[in-house]
Amino acid sequence: MQAQKAMPLINEDEYLEMEQQAKFRHEYVDGYIYAMTGGSRAHNKISGNLYAALHQQIKGTPCDVYMNDVKLKIAHKHSYYYPDLMLGCSRDEIDAYFLTQPCLVIEVLSPSTVRTDRREKLIAYQSIASLREYFLVSQRKQQVERYHRADEAGLWHLTVYEKGDQVQFSCIDYQLGMDEIYAGVLGTAFST
Repeated sequence: MQAQKAMPLINEDEYLEMEQQAKFRHEYVDGYIYAMTGGSRAHNKISGNLYAALHQQIKGTPCDVYMNDVKLKIAHKHSYYYPDLMLGCSRDEIDAYFLTQPCLVIEVLSPSTVRTDRREKLIAYQSIASLREYFLVSQRKQQVERYHRADEAGLWHLTVYEKGDQVQFSCIDYQLGMDEIYAGVLGTAFST
């Protein structure tokens, strides 16, 4: 999704109440809210392909996969984000509208969000103790960046996947081909 400029400072309770009534989604970062706009067809198709594959893989497990409309709360950062996809396996999650303990998060990169996804969200997401993987998926070419927690000390490593590779999802012990992630995304979509 694409972020727009910030609105005036509000507290978390005001944000959550406003978001229940809002026609459009907003992310919340330490008192500031940012309106979210729609994504491209390629963005939607890539997100849908990932959702379908992950959803199929987790059947019969305690995990759930969410797409676009469920918030990720990062309490110590006073932030709420709407990841393109996230997967959680904790049964301790009790709120109907957000997760706090995902094991993986996926953002499909858009021109207006690429800096936020690569910097602000990377740092914020890596601070979540339960998070094992953060994926950045390009719309411009077949490329997936996988940041993964390498050990209990919290060290993170980056793996970059290209066309023809199998993307590893260690959170659920699964591999998915790049061709499946980008299925139905026309070649011309990569130039936008």
